[in-house]
Amino acid sequence: MAKQEIERLPENRRKRIKRLKKIIVGTVIAAIVIPVMLCIFLGIRLHIVKKDLNNSKAQVEEMQMELERYSSEVEDSVLVENQNNMQPATQTFDGEGSIINSSTTLTSTGNENANSSQDAETADGKKRVYLTFDDGPSDNTEEILDILKKYDVQATFFVVGNTSEHGQELLKRIVEDGHSIGIHSYSHKYSSIYDSEEAFFEDFNKLSDYIYDTTGVRPQICRLPGGSSNTVSKISMVELVRSLNEKNIECFDWNISGGDASGQKLSASAITDNVLKGIDRFQTAVVLLHDGADKDSTVEALDMILKELTENDEIIIDKITENTPVILHISL
Repeated sequence: MAKQEIERLPENRRKRIKRLKKIIVGTVIAAIVIPVMLCIFLGIRLHIVKKDLNNSKAQVEEMQMELERYSSEVEDSVLVENQNNMQPATQTFDGEGSIINSSTTLTSTGNENANSSQDAETADGKKRVYLTFDDGPSDNTEEILDILKKYDVQATFFVVGNTSEHGQELLKRIVEDGHSIGIHSYSHKYSSIYDSEEAFFEDFNKLSDYIYDTTGVRPQICRLPGGSSNTVSKISMVELVRSLNEKNIECFDWNISGGDASGQKLSASAITDNVLKGIDRFQTAVVLLHDGADKDSTVEALDMILKELTENDEIIIDKITENTPVILHISL
C-alpha cells in the first residue's frame, strides 16, 4: 500500500523519498561497517603494539643481563686484584685479625694499633670464619638457608632490592633463622649508586627502609658493591665509608673470595678449594660468596665447605655484626 501511495506522488517527490531511503540505509550500513572496521584496525594496531612491547621488553631484559654481567665482571676484577695483592708473605695484621697490606690496606676502622706482624690469635686460639653472601635473595638463597640450617651455622647476607613476594619471604626467613642481614645496594647499578654520595645514600636508604618494613630489622652493616677498593666509583670511597660510620653503619669487605663472582662460571669444587685454602691462611676469615639466581655452583659448594669446616673443632663459624672486627680494602 505504501509503495502504491508513493508511486501516486509526483515524480520529484518520489525521487526525494528514494534519496532519503538511500541516505537512511547508507547511514545504517555506515553505522555498522565503520565500527567493525575500526575494531579490526584497532585489533591490528593492538597486535603490533603488543609485538613491539614484547620486543622492547626483550631488549630491556637483554640490557639488564648485560649490565649484570658487566657489574659481575667489574666486581670480579676487583676481587682478582685484591687477591693478587693479598699474598701471605707480604701481609701484616692488626690486633684483631684484620689484614693490612702495603698496596691494598685491609684494616679495622678506628684501630690505632694496626702494627702487628702476623695474623693475631683470637682469645680462645680458634679460627673465626664469617660466611657472607652477596646479591640475593633468590631461589638459591632458599637452598643456602636450608644448608645452613642443616649444619646449624649462621651466616651473613648482604642483600639487594628484590621486592617480589618470594623475595620478601626470604628476607623474613634470613632474620627468623638468626642470620645477619646487611645492605649491599637496592639497584646494584654501579653507574647510578657511585655517581655521587647523594645518589649512593638515596639507594642505600631505599633498601634500608625496605628491609625494615619487611623484617622489622634496620641493618647496621653493609658491603659496598665491588668492595671499598672498587675503581668505578666517581666519589671518594674513604669519605663514603666515613659517612657511613658516622651513621653507625659498619662496612665489611672480605679477605677470601670463593671466585663465584666471575662471569666464567666456576665448578663447585673450584669454589670449595678457593674458600678452604683461603681459610687455612687466616685466623679471622671473611669469605665472599654469592647467592644470586645464577649461582647454583655456590649452593653445591656450600655443602662441601660446611662439611669440612664443621668437622674441625678449631674453627668457629659465625655471623657478622656491627661488633665484628672490620676488614676493609682501604685505609681510613
